[in-house]
Amino acid sequence: MPVEGWRPVAEPPGTRALALRLDARGWDSRENMWRALLDALGTPEWHGDSLDALYDSLVSGLNRVRPPLVVELVGAAGCPAALVAYLTRVREVFADAGAALNERVELRLLPAAPRSRAPTRSRR
Repeated sequence: MPVEGWRPVAEPPGTRALALRLDARGWDSRENMWRALLDALGTPEWHGDSLDALYDSLVSGLNRVRPPLVVELVGAAGCPAALVAYLTRVREVFADAGAALNERVELRLLPAAPRSRAPTRSRR
């Protein structure tokens, strides 16, 4: 799924975290999640799709996107239960990396925003 965009996150003066927002609606497998997450982080092509590889790349500075960092997954709660449970483990990896670096490294699972309707014309 594509990255919807990035924005600075409010931080103490002198520090800024980059926020990446990914659309998780429609993810139905770990493969979908890994493809979107690894692309968003700018990992090398040879990067593995495992929790250990994710941790290593977050703490080593291997990725193009480096901490401080917040990744927001919009609509993740609507994913299959097994994937939501796995995302909880991914969130723990982000937290562990943040603790090791003493930097903000965070994964947030956000509800999907309601889709806006196209404006309608009133009939008189």
